[in-house]
Amino acid sequence: MPKDVAPFTFSDSRYRYLYPPDGEGIYGVGNVDECDHLTVDGAGRIGWNRRPTPDEAARMRSVHLCPNPAQLRRPALPPWLATLPALRNLALPAPLLPLLDRDRVPPDLATLTVGYDAGHPAPTAPVDLAYALPGLRGLLVVSSVPRPGPADLIGPLPALRFLATPLHRQRRMLDRVAELDTLRHLELSHLGDLDVLPRLTFPLRALELAGTGRAFPIDGLRCLPTVEALRLNSISVEIDCAIFRDLPELTDLIVLNCRRFRNVEALVDCPKLAHLTVVNCRDPFGPAGRELLRERGFARLDVDYA
Repeated sequence: MPKDVAPFTFSDSRYRYLYPPDGEGIYGVGNVDECDHLTVDGAGRIGWNRRPTPDEAARMRSVHLCPNPAQLRRPALPPWLATLPALRNLALPAPLLPLLDRDRVPPDLATLTVGYDAGHPAPTAPVDLAYALPGLRGLLVVSSVPRPGPADLIGPLPALRFLATPLHRQRRMLDRVAELDTLRHLELSHLGDLDVLPRLTFPLRALELAGTGRAFPIDGLRCLPTVEALRLNSISVEIDCAIFRDLPELTDLIVLNCRRFRNVEALVDCPKLAHLTVVNCRDPFGPAGRELLRERGFARLDVDYA
């Protein structure tokens, strides 16, 4: 890769889909305690029963709905959501999902974040997002429990370009992912040994795999030649680094919390690899391996805490 060309990175791809372009315009909707995790980082706050002023409404690009438990028992969306001219990203707990439709959110809504926690009342049936939000391009599912699984919360999907979801070994959700040919950034967690890679036949640019079992067929990465940014997190199976040589477009590789490696010297032969990060992986390189990586030269090399 020419030195004057910035490599495609995983973090840049994720930021592009999930956040307002300049990091401003993030608001929580709820009481002080429910929105504390947002306001501590500088986000604005609107009370659950308050309507934003015209100036606030014009600035609201990313809205996080944070009802308290009593409000969740009587689920409702703020009636002014559809009037926000700049809203692109909406985050809400799963009990509010069934209330979504194209008349209750702005037509330019690009990304939806759905959270589910133990104790939340779950939707009685999966929500058809392909019908409710046909213009949606990004979906992030955050769930702390395996049941209900993501396929119990969400039904058919629109033509997404970004998707991050746990699978919790749920083949129905994998079936929904595999139906999409528009995805360019995909993050899958809680995989177990579910063989997902042969189902990913679309031209991905960014991919994360997290939380596998010891029989997960990691060599299937070889059939994803378009991947440019790859993040592996908590992969229990042994990783043969020779597979990265078979990803001709790979520019950014992040490996976290993995314990078993072989052929680490193959990393120096990855033709376009410019950014390499390895953290908390029992130091698969040793002094000689780190020196080999330094000699090869990377735009960014972060292996001091490997």
